[in-house]
Amino acid sequence: MPSRSNENHPQPRRSRSRKQSSPAAHALGIVGKVLGTLLLVMLITGVILACFAMVYIKTVILPQAHLDANFDMNLTSTIYYMDPDTGEYVEHLALHGSENRKKVTYDQIPENLVNATIAIEDERFLKHNGVDWKRTLNGVLLMFTGKDIQGGSTITQQLIKNATQYDDVTVKRKILEIFTALDFDATYSKDQIMEWYLNLIYLGDNCYGVATAAENYFGKDVSELSLAECASLISITNNPTLYGPNSTVRITNEETGEVTTGRERNKQRQELVLWKMLDLGMITQEEYDQAVAEELVFTRSEDESKPSTIYSWYDEQVITDVINDLVTECGYSETLAENMVYSGGLKIYACVDTRIQSIVESVYYDQSNLQLTSKKGQDIQSSIVIVDPQGNVVGLAGALGEKTANRVLNMASGTVRQPGSSIKPLSVYAPAMELGLITPASVYADEPVRVLNGKNWPLNNPQTYRGNITVNTAVEVSSNPVAVRVLEQMGAETSFDFVEEKFHIDLEESYLSNGEVKNDYGSSQLALGGLTHGVSVMDMAATYSVFPRDGVYIEPRTYTKVTQEVDGVETVLLDNTEIEGEVVLSTKTTYYMNQMLKNVVSNGTGTAARISGMTVAGKTGSTSANNDRWFVGYTPYYTAAVWVGYKSPERIYASNNPAAVMWQKVMSQVHQGLSNKGFSDASGLTSVDICMDSGLRASEACYSDPRGDRVVQMYLFSDDVPAEKCSAHVLVDVCTDSPILDANGNPIAGLYHLAGEYCPREGDETTVKSIGVLTTDSADTQYTKAYLESQGTCTVHTTETPQQPEPYDPSTFRLEDQSTWPTQEQWPGFNPEDPSTYPTVPPETLPTPDPNETSEPGGTPSPTPAPTESSTP
Repeated sequence: MPSRSNENHPQPRRSRSRKQSSPAAHALGIVGKVLGTLLLVMLITGVILACFAMVYIKTVILPQAHLDANFDMNLTSTIYYMDPDTGEYVEHLALHGSENRKKVTYDQIPENLVNATIAIEDERFLKHNGVDWKRTLNGVLLMFTGKDIQGGSTITQQLIKNATQYDDVTVKRKILEIFTALDFDATYSKDQIMEWYLNLIYLGDNCYGVATAAENYFGKDVSELSLAECASLISITNNPTLYGPNSTVRITNEETGEVTTGRERNKQRQELVLWKMLDLGMITQEEYDQAVAEELVFTRSEDESKPSTIYSWYDEQVITDVINDLVTECGYSETLAENMVYSGGLKIYACVDTRIQSIVESVYYDQSNLQLTSKKGQDIQSSIVIVDPQGNVVGLAGALGEKTANRVLNMASGTVRQPGSSIKPLSVYAPAMELGLITPASVYADEPVRVLNGKNWPLNNPQTYRGNITVNTAVEVSSNPVAVRVLEQMGAETSFDFVEEKFHIDLEESYLSNGEVKNDYGSSQLALGGLTHGVSVMDMAATYSVFPRDGVYIEPRTYTKVTQEVDGVETVLLDNTEIEGEVVLSTKTTYYMNQMLKNVVSNGTGTAARISGMTVAGKTGSTSANNDRWFVGYTPYYTAAVWVGYKSPERIYASNNPAAVMWQKVMSQVHQGLSNKGFSDASGLTSVDICMDSGLRASEACYSDPRGDRVVQMYLFSDDVPAEKCSAHVLVDVCTDSPILDANGNPIAGLYHLAGEYCPREGDETTVKSIGVLTTDSADTQYTKAYLESQGTCTVHTTETPQQPEPYDPSTFRLEDQSTWPTQEQWPGFNPEDPSTYPTVPPETLPTPDPNETSEPGGTPSPTPAPTESSTP
């Protein structure tokens, strides 16, 4: 058997091929792997982000990054209006702008002005490609250090900012601005960019562009400016409010107490501009010294105001609307849009009716037409907007009194005020009818809805309650409790949405004021008109015009189109010619609303707005504090909204509604010569007598209500006619000999005690009649069955009345005929044995004898018959 030498002996260890690593080296290896992984993740993430960035730039930024240089600013714009007689547009007003804007070409601009601009605004302007990357990177560093992303803009970027809406300080804005600048710089030359920039920049005093500013401040053509004047002019653009030579701002140095004026600050910055030009080698030391020493001579003293053209309220509204639409629809900046309106050669086709506007101005420019003064000494103010059936604003005034300035507060479109009760047709009755919740015949209690802080709420004005009334009456008298009840039945959120979506009035969803969150979801806001902010007169005119327009909403417009001539071709910039109406109310709702709002003017709170011989409908409005008064009314021809109040809200003390008075003063003249006509008729209407206490068809008891006014004839659509007769009234018998007295002992009109069993019910002597009273108890009226029952039955006829004897005729008496004898009741004391008690005819009833009549010859008078002996028992 072979031997195994290693069978019983241990084997030697084999040596390792690698040395054992130290713990430190092992740790470093792990760290290296982690860092490598992180770097790889970061690299991959960076690549992904870069891809996303490229996609974002390609799909979002680049499509918006091109800007056409449409900056022609040396042409007069013109407003036209349509002549109603010819149907042709004629020139109404040439716009020059209050600052006489003027464009200059590059070769008219002094080299010193160009260099001064480059020195202080963008010293590498001639070298970069639209973006100064050094300044841009500095802006990025500011962003990452938590500071504002601002600065770093080149002249090209500033031009783009002035010509567009790129004025929000965000990352997206900077990115879009950068790519637009790169594209713009590649498209246009540096000279073109500089020319446009210097023609667009704002230089204070309502001056846009260096040509206008040169004439305004120095009385010179821009080409004639000296080096010192060039540096002074370009110094303004940094902050016109601070550095404008005519700035009225005074700044006090907190340390020294020194007060500086605009001209002093302009001089300081002018010297900074000159130093920069010297530092960049644009001017010599000698030129610098001379410019610093040169006295700047301005055309006006610091406190002298600048004259300007005053536009009418309507013309200014057109200008404002076109500027706003150029910004929103064309993407222009407000500055560029304003430049184009005043000096871009635009043709603006306005909707003004010059006849109506002249009437508005004749009333509103005369302060004496409404003379009220507040306790604090404010003169009353008012505004009006008139809209035609096509949605054209045909006349307006933004304030009361002569217009003495431009771009002042326009209280027709530029402010909002609480509408009070004028909101009710929009937020309560129209939507509730549209939803089928009510008709004009629906009945609600005009009584307090609840008690708030120990007081009945809501109050009426005047502070009375009427009990049950129809919706028709509630609108006519402007009942606050009924409006609240209908709104709460419908739901505030439903009303809120209806007003915003159908009538296009902006309401407040959430607003933080002094730590309190406010909104317009509530009865006080929507039923009583106490909105958080309010509505404008323009909005109210637009919404009420829905009613005479058969339920169609059309956004009001002051112009139909705006055009500009480009290469000899008139190009449309803004087009309002094709405005589509939106049907927001049904025929049924508009018919009902028109009828009810007509009643407001004919019988209710709006009687001051009546126009002789013209159909007028509308609604008054007043706030709880009486700070705002409204009347929004319409005819088949026009709708007009009028607001009256004080610029700073104060209580109005007036015996009537001044808004209705102003409405009538304007609209009565507007409608002169127009034939009367009604609003659109509707088919399917049924005449029905409605009980005003139940809203159901009137019963016999309703007609017999002693108040005498509880049945009203209404025209309702067939599906709205109540199927049931009134059950709120019941007939009861009362005795008219027994009136019910009030606390002062005076009879209550029409109320009597219930008839008792002894009250006469037949013949001519009857005192019993039937009246209709309410079956339900009500605290606001005594005309109820329960009240009559509490007063008991007749207090006059308390026992059976004795039967009266038949009348006796004494001429029929014959002693011999006992059937002719009277009873004791008929002839008290009659005794057949006593001739003195016999019935006799009073002498005054005997016939007068004829003196010519004679007795027969020999005739003797008939003897008086002797009494017959009576038998004794």
